Amino acid sequence: MDRILVGGYADPGAAGMHVFEVDSRGQYAPLAELSGIANPSYMVRHGDMIYTVSETNAAGGVVAVTYRNGVLSAGIRRPSGGNWPCHIILTRDAQHLVVSNYGTGTMGLLRIGTNADIAGLNDIRQHDGNGPVTDRQSGPHAHSATVTPDGRFVIAADLGTDELVFYTVQPQTNQLRRMHAVDVKPGSGPRHAVFHPSKPILYVANEISCTVAVYAYSEDTLRPLWEHSTIATPLIDYTVADIHISPCGQFLSVTTRGENTIATYRILADGNLLRIEVVSCGGAWPRNFAFSPDGSYVLVACQNDNIIAVLPRDVATGQIGARVGTIPVNSVSFVLFL
Repeated sequence: MDRILVGGYADPGAAGMHVFEVDSRGQYAPLAELSGIANPSYMVRHGDMIYTVSETNAAGGVVAVTYRNGVLSAGIRRPSGGNWPCHIILTRDAQHLVVSNYGTGTMGLLRIGTNADIAGLNDIRQHDGNGPVTDRQSGPHAHSATVTPDGRFVIAADLGTDELVFYTVQPQTNQLRRMHAVDVKPGSGPRHAVFHPSKPILYVANEISCTVAVYAYSEDTLRPLWEHSTIATPLIDYTVADIHISPCGQFLSVTTRGENTIATYRILADGNLLRIEVVSCGGAWPRNFAFSPDGSYVLVACQNDNIIAVLPRDVATGQIGARVGTIPVNSVSFVLFL
């Protein structure tokens, strides 16, 4: 069986973090859980340390959690640098955390101490601007950050300003330095992004337009190449959520909320995408999802159904089958194979 880390939206008095054992048939067993953190909705792991956002208004935070000897234990909590922190990554050298604060449109930089705890919030960078979709883009909404393959830059996706913002991390001063921004198609609402494992290609999941945009990364910037729809039916009130490349590097999948689907594309030799299917994701309001390490199944965090859907997958064709099992987790938003 595989082991997974799970997070979601929970009051501090309820268990919001979990560890399970799971398999491709939908069998599962709970191993550990942790309460005391409000809305641990997104996490990143480094060894036996887990860094989670606490996605709250007015006083968003980041918490260091250890997972040792089968036990989850909360450590130091630091400010995230804004409201509603929704995404967190480690820099390539694992010396800093970069947090995206959706509510305030800010990027926070936190330093990792010598004991792998969080030493403190060192820098905050404020995004400015808006977009044409007035009910979603009246101001900046930083939604994620992605490290470039060469490790030189962190690219922040801002849903509210329709920008991909390039930053460098200054290790001497523990600060973020804004370099420049790449404008995306107005009204796209970039949310999450992923680089191809071996090509200088960035795939961006656009939440508002329900598209995947393909960019060439070169000379410290991004050049738009192609764009593909993620949905099978006419756009109603759908919003794209998560994007990942399969373990083999040959397929890319994207979840869409509202339509409650997962779209899969074959990655072509030039980095372009060929959509092969759009199928049910197994539940309502999919957020984060994850491929199993061998690619034989997919786990989808279906927030509104309070389940993780277990979907079989054909590793040769990339096609995803109908749900074979569920793991009950209240308001689940995040799943990661450990």
